[in-house]
Order: sequence, then C-alpha cells, then structure tokens
Amino acid sequence: MKNRNMVMTVCLIWAMSISAQVSDATRRVHEALQAFVASGEYNVSQGRVVTSDAVSGGKATAYEFSQVFAVEGTTDASMLFPHLKELEQALRSEALHAKEVMIHDAREGAPLAAGVRWLLASPTGAVSGKYVFGSKQNIRLLSFDEPDGLRYAVLLVWEQQIKPDQQIGNVWMMNGTVYEISAKKHDDMPFILPYNAQQTAELTIGPAIDPTAPQTYDELLAKVRQTCQIYDRETSGGKTAAVVVLHKMCDGYSQTLTREQYDTLIGILSPYAETAVGQKHKEMFGYTCYTLYKKSAHYQAEGGEVKRRPAMITSSTISTTQLRKVVSYNGLITNGSEDLQLVDCQISGIASADADSVTVRRSVASFEELGRFPVRNGRFSFTCRLPKDEVCGLTTENRHFTYFWADGKPINADLVKSTVKSQKASQQRNNFLNETEAERLRILKIKDRAELDAAIAKQRERYRQVIFQGDDDLLRAYALYKAYTELTYDELKPFVSDQFRYTNHLLMAPVKEYMAGLEKRRPGKHYEDMLLADTLGNAHQLKEYVGRGYVVLHFWESWNRDEFDILPQLRTLYDQYHARGLQIVSLAMDGNYKKQWTDRVKEENLPWPQMTTQAAKNLYGILSWPETVVISPDGTIVASPSTVQELEAELKNIYSTN
Repeated sequence: MKNRNMVMTVCLIWAMSISAQVSDATRRVHEALQAFVASGEYNVSQGRVVTSDAVSGGKATAYEFSQVFAVEGTTDASMLFPHLKELEQALRSEALHAKEVMIHDAREGAPLAAGVRWLLASPTGAVSGKYVFGSKQNIRLLSFDEPDGLRYAVLLVWEQQIKPDQQIGNVWMMNGTVYEISAKKHDDMPFILPYNAQQTAELTIGPAIDPTAPQTYDELLAKVRQTCQIYDRETSGGKTAAVVVLHKMCDGYSQTLTREQYDTLIGILSPYAETAVGQKHKEMFGYTCYTLYKKSAHYQAEGGEVKRRPAMITSSTISTTQLRKVVSYNGLITNGSEDLQLVDCQISGIASADADSVTVRRSVASFEELGRFPVRNGRFSFTCRLPKDEVCGLTTENRHFTYFWADGKPINADLVKSTVKSQKASQQRNNFLNETEAERLRILKIKDRAELDAAIAKQRERYRQVIFQGDDDLLRAYALYKAYTELTYDELKPFVSDQFRYTNHLLMAPVKEYMAGLEKRRPGKHYEDMLLADTLGNAHQLKEYVGRGYVVLHFWESWNRDEFDILPQLRTLYDQYHARGLQIVSLAMDGNYKKQWTDRVKEENLPWPQMTTQAAKNLYGILSWPETVVISPDGTIVASPSTVQELEAELKNIYSTN
C-alpha cells in the first residue's frame, strides 16, 4: 500500500517511544506545518518570505491566520482545530531534540522574553529578523542544529478569546502566525536570541500597525481609515493581519460612540463586510461592525439589548448563521455542526493495573482526544457523547488500545487483550476493526520481503472482500478508507457519488480527495507544465523532457527505504527501455530537505533527471507516493499506474506496439 496512507500506521505512535534523530524531528515538524497550511484552517495564508538572503538561501517565511466564528457549548479558549492542534503537539513532542525551546501559554502571564530575533548567515555577515511577543499570545518555539551547519526553526504564536454575547452566543476570535526559518550557521552565534528592546538595527517582522487601543474618537477614526487603506493595498497575508488589528483596535476602544460617530465608522466599514476578499474577511469586518454597535448610543438607547437598528446598518445584524458555526463536545471542535450527530456511548472495561486513566480518541483526523476518564483498580466505566457512526479508539498512556464504532450501543473493552464486546449488531464491525489493526501491527514487524508482500496482499484482499462483496455499507466505508490507494479510478468511482449511502462520511473524505487527484491525471488529458529544480538548485521546466519519447514522472520521497520504495524496479525498466526513447524524471516530494535528498541521489547513482517541485499537488493531484504518470511524445497522459507492476505492464504494451 502507498506510503501516504500510513493512516494504518499512525496508531503505532501510541505504542512507540520517541527515539528519532534531529533530521527526523525537523521533518515531522515541517510536515505538520505544511499539513496545517494545506488544510486552510483559520484562513491560514500560503506564506510570505519576510527575511531572506539570496546568496546563502536562508529565509524566514510567515504564515498568518485568523478567524471569527460562533461556538456552542464551551467557554474553553484552549481548543484548536485538528491540523493546528497537530502542529502544536508536534512542536511539544519534538522539543526533546531541539537546540532552543520556548513554550509559553497566555494564561501564564507575560512571556519571560520580550521577543526573539534570528540570524541568517550571509557572505556579508548576517541577515537578522525579529518578532516581538504580545502579552496575550501563546508561544511555541523550537530550533534545531542540523548536519553541515544548517539550522531550522519554527515559531508558532497565536491569540484566541471567547466572548459571550446575548444575541450571537459564544464568539471565538482567533489570530496568529507561524514563522518557518531555515539558514546556514553564522559563525558560533546562537540561531535564536532573546530580543532586547534597546536593539533597533534588526528588521521587525509583524503587523505594521500599532495595535494599541485608541483613547479618543479622532484617534479611532484615523486608525480605522488607515487600516482600511492598508487592507486595500496589501496581499492576502497582509489583509489578514489588517483585519485582525482592526478588530482588536475597535474592540479595545473604551468610550461610548455617539450616533453620528457610529454612523461615520459604519459608513467606512460596512462596505467591506459585503465586498472584502474571502468569506472569513467579510465575517471579521461584519463582527467588527457589530462590536462597534454595542459601544454606540444606538445600543444604549435599547437598554443594552440588540433590538432594531437603523436600516442603513445592515452589517451589525450579524448572527450565528453568518459566522462560521462549529460545535464543541468533550474538548473537540468540529466543523459543520448542523450536520454532526452525537450519540451517548456507555463504555466500561478492563485496563492494566498501573493505568491511571483511559483516553477516548477519534480514529481519523489526527486522533483528537475526545475525553479522558479515570481508571480505578484496573477498571473503568463512563458515558460520553461521541460522533455517531465514527470509529473511535480507547488507550491507556499510549500503550494499550482498541477500537470501536460509536453507534450508541454499550461496549465492554479489554485494553490488555485489545478486544471489545458489544451487541450482536455491532460486534462484527468491532471485530473487523481490531482484527485488521492487529494484522497491521504484525505486518510492521515482518523483515522478510517475500513474507511481507504476502501479508500485505492478504490484508488487501480482506479489504477488497468487504468493499466489493460485503453488505455492510458502513464497514465498506471503513475498508475504503484503509485501502483506497490500492483501488483503480473505476473501482472507486461508484463510492464517491451520491449513490453510495456513506459518501459524505468522514471516512470518505480522503477517498474523495484522492479521486479528485486521479481526475487531474486521467489518461487522455494533456500534461501540465510545472517548474522544477535540480539538485544544484537550477530551475527547469517539465516541458524540457516532454516530446522526445515517452516520459515517466516518478513522485517519491528520498527518505523512504521500506517496501514502498520502487527505485530498484524503475532502474530495471529504465535499463530495458531507455535506448528506445523512455525517459524517467524523478520528482522528490521532500526536496526541501536538500542534503537528505541529494545524498540519496548520489548513493543510488541514478542515471535519469532528479528534480523537486512544489506544484505536484495542485497540477497532478499527488497526495500519496510513490506515484507514476506516463506522458506520450505528444504531451498526452496515457496512464497513471497505481503500482510498479501496472507501470511495467503499461510500458511493455507501449513498446510492443512502437
């Protein structure tokens, strides 16, 4: 099965201690950051370079994010959406391998340092940048010394608050930034230094606007106009920062606005609530208008209640339906609360004698913790609300675990034996979950390649039987979730249509995403040109290699040396068909880890072009690897083989007729 979908191996994290080297730690942090950016959570931007040195290649990239939305059933301001939570947890878990660490929560008061600055090595000395911390920010900072004098750091800062409101309900405001910094070592200087307010020579990174709350109406009016002008001329990341600063500025104004003052401000802001770039920005402007309304004489005249407002002030009528609405349960935030069904689950069972608690986790979407409950004398019993018809897991201190379907039926779990007992209707599903997971863990321990291939094929066939011969649609959705990268486009197509009962189930989300990727590289489509870079950093384009014969694009990761590595088979195919015009172009998905990538290329001594690119996902829908795409001399995609065996058969067919 393909490497990207090691969703079946993620659970192994529960049972393994962390013993990775620094390079592996930076890879995990980088991957968690890229997953957050790709997810679009909190309207995160695609990044902008804020500090760079063209000669050395060092740079710092900022990813800004912000959002406002309604939250039901919680006042907990510490919760995060899945991918941001995964990034935050990655920074915590990799702190063991870091050179410098700073972890600070806003509830602890002001941070010990006013900020940090960083140094990027340069032939002329060093290029420096700094970030000044806010008093209410949560801070996660890790920096690593990598081989050959390279340095890598990630700084995550965010601020969030929940404000109860009589009409809106609980309103959650979130804003923050992630800085990813990579550079060569600058002499023996530390990479990350505490910022001293007396040092003024460095470039300051962050919003260009003073976020201090205005003290007078004239000051507020001037800053509102200035911020709107900045919003108009800024790029996406700058617009997000401007919207955040605008709301904090208006929210912090402590005086009562007269009707005339309020009308003037709304006359400036109201158009943005309708025409701003992106729904999230419109919502932020709308909520800022509403915030000002509650500071106005209009609101006071209504006795401190939201009643009727002048007709011109449409933006202040914002409600929960206009905000992005989420629901919270057991500490988990879920999008689309109107579609979420919760069910009460009675759970009891046996744990190891030394266990203090049992944790309930969602089995997909990053294994969010849904709740933690006490264990006494090796036994536990509790009732909690869980997402209906989803796969959940029970674990104790990340050692023993088992799975079950949250269908509202009582379950009794033995975490020592990894078994679940439930009512007859649920037992078959729960057995399948735990049996296939036990098989997967056994497969991970197999060293012999022939034995490994046989075990993988056996489990693959087990999933196929459920998908194509079973009569349980919910179990079929689970099997699809586990094995979809092993299925063809035509095999998957019926299950991503409305004809399949569970096509919109959470388990089917990656299946549908994968299908969308397959659509982009369907046979018959013309290839998409894209920018490439070789191991020396020289720029190329894919069109340089198309047109002289058949081309195989090989998407891979250089660190991968397990059963998913197809380099030996590719070498055989290249030797067999290159003299007849076959060209292979390998595209490393982890080319940003340049030394790791270039070292592997040298080690393998591969005779075909070795490139990296950032455009594979958007242009070819590459979400897993290894993947291959075959392009004909006229630029038409003729095949997108899902296995190296399929690629071999395709090339044999091509060259037997040419």
